[in-house]
Amino acid sequence: MIQIDNERCIRCGLCVKDCPALCFRLNDRGVSTRHEEHCLHCGHCAAICPRAAISLDGVPADSLPPLGAFPSFEDLASLARGRRSVRAFKDEPVSREVLLRALDVARYAPTGKNLENVQWLIIEGRERLRRIADTVVDAFRGVKLMAGVIHSHDAGGDPIFRGAPCAVFACADSEYGLSACNCDIAVTYLDLVLPTLGIGTCWAGFVMRAALASPAVRESMGVAEGLMPYAGLMVGVPTVKYSRVPSRRDLRVTWLGDE
Repeated sequence: MIQIDNERCIRCGLCVKDCPALCFRLNDRGVSTRHEEHCLHCGHCAAICPRAAISLDGVPADSLPPLGAFPSFEDLASLARGRRSVRAFKDEPVSREVLLRALDVARYAPTGKNLENVQWLIIEGRERLRRIADTVVDAFRGVKLMAGVIHSHDAGGDPIFRGAPCAVFACADSEYGLSACNCDIAVTYLDLVLPTLGIGTCWAGFVMRAALASPAVRESMGVAEGLMPYAGLMVGVPTVKYSRVPSRRDLRVTWLGDE
Protein backbone atom coordinates (compact mmCIF):
# COMPACT_ATOMS: atom_id res chain seq x y z
CA MET A 1 0.00 0.00 0.00
CA ILE A 2 2.60 2.56 1.15
CA GLN A 3 6.21 2.05 0.05
CA ILE A 4 9.11 4.21 1.20
CA ASP A 5 12.37 4.31 -0.73
CA ASN A 6 14.84 4.77 2.11
CA GLU A 7 17.66 5.63 -0.29
CA ARG A 8 15.68 8.64 -1.56
CA CYS A 9 14.12 9.64 1.75
CA ILE A 10 15.86 12.63 3.36
CA ARG A 11 13.84 12.34 6.60
CA CYS A 12 12.35 15.80 6.26
CA GLY A 13 9.18 14.68 8.04
CA LEU A 14 6.78 16.38 5.64
CA CYS A 15 4.79 13.18 5.13
CA VAL A 16 4.51 12.77 8.90
CA LYS A 17 3.13 16.28 9.34
CA ASP A 18 0.78 16.20 6.37
CA CYS A 19 -0.84 12.75 6.56
CA PRO A 20 -4.44 13.22 7.79
CA ALA A 21 -4.58 9.59 9.01
CA LEU A 22 -1.21 9.76 10.84
CA CYS A 23 0.15 6.81 8.91
CA PHE A 24 3.81 7.91 9.18
CA ARG A 25 6.24 8.34 12.01
CA LEU A 26 9.79 9.69 12.14
CA ASN A 27 12.45 8.42 14.49
CA ASP A 28 16.21 7.97 14.58
CA ARG A 29 16.02 5.17 12.02
CA GLY A 30 14.06 7.25 9.53
CA VAL A 31 10.45 7.30 8.35
CA SER A 32 8.21 4.28 8.79
CA THR A 33 4.50 3.55 8.44
CA ARG A 34 1.88 2.55 10.98
CA HIS A 35 -1.78 1.45 10.93
CA GLU A 36 -1.92 1.55 7.14
CA GLU A 37 -5.48 0.22 7.34
CA HIS A 38 -6.53 3.79 8.16
CA CYS A 39 -4.92 5.22 5.01
CA LEU A 40 -7.31 7.40 3.02
CA HIS A 41 -5.38 6.88 -0.23
CA CYS A 42 -5.50 10.64 -0.71
CA GLY A 43 -1.98 10.76 -2.12
CA HIS A 44 -0.80 13.67 0.04
CA CYS A 45 2.30 11.74 1.05
CA ALA A 46 3.36 11.09 -2.53
CA ALA A 47 2.48 14.65 -3.53
CA ILE A 48 4.41 16.38 -0.75
CA CYS A 49 7.60 14.31 -0.74
CA PRO A 50 10.34 16.44 -2.35
CA ARG A 51 12.39 13.40 -3.38
CA ALA A 52 9.61 11.17 -4.74
CA ALA A 53 10.47 8.62 -2.06
CA ILE A 54 6.89 7.51 -1.35
CA SER A 55 4.80 5.33 -3.62
CA LEU A 56 1.13 4.67 -2.88
CA ASP A 57 -0.95 1.73 -4.07
CA GLY A 58 1.72 0.54 -6.45
CA VAL A 59 1.93 3.85 -8.35
CA PRO A 60 5.57 5.01 -8.52
CA ALA A 61 5.98 8.59 -7.36
CA ASP A 62 8.14 9.29 -10.40
CA SER A 63 5.13 8.58 -12.62
CA LEU A 64 2.98 11.30 -11.04
CA PRO A 65 2.67 14.51 -13.10
CA PRO A 66 4.38 17.58 -11.65
CA LEU A 67 2.20 20.29 -10.19
CA GLY A 68 1.74 23.10 -12.68
CA ALA A 69 1.24 26.77 -11.94
CA PHE A 70 -2.17 27.77 -10.63
CA PRO A 71 -4.14 30.42 -12.54
CA SER A 72 -3.91 33.90 -11.11
CA PHE A 73 -6.61 35.15 -8.78
CA GLU A 74 -7.78 37.49 -11.52
CA ASP A 75 -8.09 34.69 -14.07
CA LEU A 76 -9.97 32.39 -11.72
CA ALA A 77 -12.19 35.21 -10.50
CA SER A 78 -13.03 36.10 -14.11
CA LEU A 79 -14.07 32.51 -14.79
CA ALA A 80 -16.15 32.23 -11.62
CA ARG A 81 -17.91 35.55 -12.23
CA GLY A 82 -18.27 35.17 -15.97
CA ARG A 83 -19.64 31.64 -16.10
CA ARG A 84 -23.35 31.80 -17.01
CA SER A 85 -26.19 29.29 -17.04
CA VAL A 86 -26.69 28.63 -20.75
CA ARG A 87 -30.18 27.77 -21.98
CA ALA A 88 -29.69 28.11 -25.74
CA PHE A 89 -27.68 25.44 -27.54
CA LYS A 90 -26.65 24.70 -31.10
CA ASP A 91 -28.12 21.67 -32.81
CA GLU A 92 -24.89 19.69 -32.75
CA PRO A 93 -23.53 16.95 -30.50
CA VAL A 94 -21.00 17.61 -27.77
CA SER A 95 -17.61 16.11 -28.51
CA ARG A 96 -16.97 13.08 -26.34
CA GLU A 97 -13.28 13.96 -26.37
CA VAL A 98 -14.10 17.35 -24.85
CA LEU A 99 -16.36 15.80 -22.23
CA LEU A 100 -13.70 13.28 -21.25
CA ARG A 101 -11.09 16.03 -20.92
CA ALA A 102 -13.36 17.93 -18.57
CA LEU A 103 -14.39 14.84 -16.60
CA ASP A 104 -10.75 13.90 -16.19
CA VAL A 105 -10.34 17.16 -14.27
CA ALA A 106 -13.61 16.80 -12.35
CA ARG A 107 -12.48 13.45 -10.94
CA TYR A 108 -9.98 15.38 -8.81
CA ALA A 109 -12.80 17.08 -6.90
CA PRO A 110 -12.58 16.36 -3.17
CA THR A 111 -14.80 13.67 -1.67
CA GLY A 112 -15.56 12.83 1.94
CA LYS A 113 -12.97 10.36 3.33
CA ASN A 114 -11.45 10.48 -0.15
CA LEU A 115 -13.93 7.79 -1.19
CA GLU A 116 -13.89 8.89 -4.84
CA ASN A 117 -17.36 7.39 -5.04
CA VAL A 118 -18.68 9.61 -7.84
CA GLN A 119 -19.68 7.87 -11.06
CA TRP A 120 -20.71 9.68 -14.23
CA LEU A 121 -23.75 9.15 -16.42
CA ILE A 122 -23.77 10.85 -19.83
CA ILE A 123 -27.03 10.98 -21.78
CA GLU A 124 -26.81 11.99 -25.43
CA GLY A 125 -29.42 12.86 -28.04
CA ARG A 126 -32.43 15.13 -27.91
CA GLU A 127 -34.90 12.32 -28.59
CA ARG A 128 -33.62 10.33 -25.63
CA LEU A 129 -33.61 13.43 -23.44
CA ARG A 130 -37.19 14.19 -24.52
CA ARG A 131 -38.31 10.76 -23.34
CA ILE A 132 -36.66 11.40 -19.99
CA ALA A 133 -38.32 14.82 -19.85
CA ASP A 134 -41.69 13.11 -20.38
CA THR A 135 -41.06 11.00 -17.29
CA VAL A 136 -39.85 13.98 -15.28
CA VAL A 137 -42.99 15.96 -16.13
CA ASP A 138 -45.19 12.99 -15.29
CA ALA A 139 -43.56 12.91 -11.86
CA PHE A 140 -44.53 16.56 -11.40
CA ARG A 141 -48.16 16.22 -12.41
CA GLY A 142 -50.41 17.26 -9.58
CA VAL A 143 -47.74 19.49 -8.05
CA LYS A 144 -49.19 23.00 -8.17
CA LEU A 145 -45.81 24.75 -8.24
CA MET A 146 -44.90 22.85 -11.40
CA ALA A 147 -48.00 23.81 -13.38
CA GLY A 148 -46.06 26.19 -15.63
CA VAL A 149 -43.36 23.61 -16.36
CA ILE A 150 -45.97 20.98 -17.18
CA HIS A 151 -47.88 23.34 -19.47
CA SER A 152 -44.73 24.36 -21.33
CA HIS A 153 -43.64 20.74 -21.84
CA ASP A 154 -47.09 19.61 -23.00
CA ALA A 155 -47.19 22.49 -25.46
CA GLY A 156 -44.00 21.25 -27.11
CA GLY A 157 -41.46 23.33 -25.19
CA ASP A 158 -38.46 21.99 -23.34
CA PRO A 159 -38.31 23.52 -19.86
CA ILE A 160 -36.53 20.43 -18.55
CA PHE A 161 -33.41 20.25 -20.77
CA ARG A 162 -33.71 23.57 -22.63
CA GLY A 163 -32.91 21.95 -25.97
CA ALA A 164 -29.51 20.69 -24.84
CA PRO A 165 -28.12 17.79 -26.89
CA CYS A 166 -26.48 16.18 -23.87
CA ALA A 167 -26.74 15.92 -20.09
CA VAL A 168 -24.16 14.77 -17.56
CA PHE A 169 -25.01 13.49 -14.09
CA ALA A 170 -22.84 12.66 -11.10
CA CYS A 171 -24.12 9.56 -9.33
CA ALA A 172 -23.17 7.87 -6.07
CA ASP A 173 -24.52 5.37 -3.60
CA SER A 174 -27.07 6.64 -1.11
CA GLU A 175 -25.55 4.79 1.85
CA TYR A 176 -22.80 7.34 2.50
CA GLY A 177 -24.07 10.52 4.13
CA LEU A 178 -21.94 12.89 2.05
CA SER A 179 -22.62 11.33 -1.36
CA ALA A 180 -24.82 14.24 -2.43
CA CYS A 181 -22.14 16.70 -1.36
CA ASN A 182 -19.46 14.74 -3.24
CA CYS A 183 -21.55 14.86 -6.42
CA ASP A 184 -22.31 18.56 -6.03
CA ILE A 185 -18.62 19.40 -5.72
CA ALA A 186 -17.68 17.21 -8.68
CA VAL A 187 -20.32 18.81 -10.91
CA THR A 188 -19.22 22.26 -9.78
CA TYR A 189 -15.71 21.44 -10.96
CA LEU A 190 -17.17 20.26 -14.27
CA ASP A 191 -19.34 23.37 -14.51
CA LEU A 192 -16.25 25.58 -14.32
CA VAL A 193 -14.07 23.54 -16.64
CA LEU A 194 -16.49 23.08 -19.55
CA PRO A 195 -16.82 26.79 -20.45
CA THR A 196 -13.04 26.94 -20.94
CA LEU A 197 -13.55 24.29 -23.66
CA GLY A 198 -16.33 26.18 -25.42
CA ILE A 199 -19.21 24.24 -23.84
CA GLY A 200 -22.17 25.91 -22.16
CA THR A 201 -23.78 24.46 -19.06
CA CYS A 202 -26.88 24.76 -16.92
CA TRP A 203 -27.73 22.81 -13.79
CA ALA A 204 -30.47 20.25 -14.46
CA GLY A 205 -32.44 21.05 -11.34
CA PHE A 206 -35.81 19.71 -12.46
CA VAL A 207 -34.31 16.35 -13.38
CA MET A 208 -32.35 16.08 -10.16
CA ARG A 209 -35.43 16.88 -8.08
CA ALA A 210 -37.62 14.36 -9.89
CA ALA A 211 -34.95 11.63 -9.98
CA LEU A 212 -34.38 11.69 -6.24
CA ALA A 213 -38.08 11.07 -5.62
CA SER A 214 -39.10 8.87 -8.55
CA PRO A 215 -37.73 5.40 -9.40
CA ALA A 216 -39.45 5.75 -12.79
CA VAL A 217 -37.37 8.81 -13.61
CA ARG A 218 -34.17 7.07 -12.57
CA GLU A 219 -35.10 4.09 -14.72
CA SER A 220 -35.77 6.32 -17.72
CA MET A 221 -32.34 7.89 -17.23
CA GLY A 222 -30.62 4.53 -17.08
CA VAL A 223 -29.22 5.06 -13.59
CA ALA A 224 -27.50 1.91 -12.36
CA GLU A 225 -29.09 0.08 -9.46
CA GLY A 226 -27.84 1.28 -6.09
CA LEU A 227 -26.88 4.73 -7.36
CA MET A 228 -28.60 8.10 -7.11
CA PRO A 229 -28.11 11.00 -9.58
CA TYR A 230 -27.43 13.73 -7.07
CA ALA A 231 -26.19 16.47 -9.42
CA GLY A 232 -26.14 17.14 -13.14
CA LEU A 233 -25.81 19.57 -16.01
CA MET A 234 -27.31 19.95 -19.44
CA VAL A 235 -24.44 20.76 -21.77
CA GLY A 236 -23.98 21.88 -25.34
CA VAL A 237 -22.35 24.37 -27.67
CA PRO A 238 -23.96 27.70 -26.77
CA THR A 239 -25.67 29.94 -29.30
CA VAL A 240 -25.26 32.96 -27.03
CA LYS A 241 -22.27 34.99 -25.88
CA TYR A 242 -22.32 37.24 -22.85
CA SER A 243 -20.45 40.53 -22.76
CA ARG A 244 -20.76 41.63 -19.15
CA VAL A 245 -20.88 40.29 -15.62
CA PRO A 246 -24.32 40.89 -14.07
CA SER A 247 -24.71 42.38 -10.62
CA ARG A 248 -25.18 40.26 -7.53
CA ARG A 249 -26.30 40.94 -3.99
CA ASP A 250 -23.77 42.53 -1.68
CA LEU A 251 -21.47 40.13 0.13
CA ARG A 252 -22.99 38.94 3.41
CA VAL A 253 -20.49 37.73 6.00
CA THR A 254 -20.66 36.96 9.69
CA TRP A 255 -17.30 36.86 11.50
CA LEU A 256 -16.94 34.71 14.62
CA GLY A 257 -13.80 34.33 16.65
CA ASP A 258 -12.33 34.05 20.14
CA GLU A 259 -13.65 36.52 22.67
